[in-house]
Amino acid sequence: MIFITATDTGVGKTFFSQKIIEAIAQIIDRRDIAYYKPIQCGKDAKELFGNIFYEADYQCIERACPDIDTYCTYEFDFPASPDYASSLENVIIDINKIVQDFEKLKQDYKFIVVEGAGGLAVPINSTEMISDVAKALNLATVLITKPVLGTINQTLLSIEHAKAKGLHIQALILAEEDSVSEAMEAAQLEASLNSIERFSGIKFRTVAEVVQARFIS
Repeated sequence: MIFITATDTGVGKTFFSQKIIEAIAQIIDRRDIAYYKPIQCGKDAKELFGNIFYEADYQCIERACPDIDTYCTYEFDFPASPDYASSLENVIIDINKIVQDFEKLKQDYKFIVVEGAGGLAVPINSTEMISDVAKALNLATVLITKPVLGTINQTLLSIEHAKAKGLHIQALILAEEDSVSEAMEAAQLEASLNSIERFSGIKFRTVAEVVQARFIS
């Protein structure tokens, strides 16, 4: 079991959730794997300043991995933070409901990839954040970060928030350079990654290394 989060929205949580699922499927039967998105915001939404159709994250997984079961507890139409999107539909997100759904899934699957919404400090209601969801599910967390200017600050702040919440960040994964804009030149990127590892004590890993660590542990 693993919780996938990122330093921001649009960094690549769903992309790497798929990659991790495919890597796990090399170890165990695909029927024993599930994808769980506790909170989905932006169901069948269009870009706010355009006319581009976007799939829900679980729909992306269904398209890429049609034989993998997907689940979602809360789904809202508006593409915004969970606390705001849920308020538009007069719904209060309850972590206990998420935990209950997750515990039921654990009875049927050997490995579940859980994807958060936005970053760790994104609010889900008036008092709790995505980090509280990861904590309640008691899952090791993988943090996706992006190769852009500012990544040191964004990543280290996310790690400090995770530590304050009592989360275990198992590893960092660097997003694909072509998936984000303004990618840094190689020398600067390497220096940034080294700084993040030095100050946080957490290593950047490949998807294969992350999966191997989960099964070895």
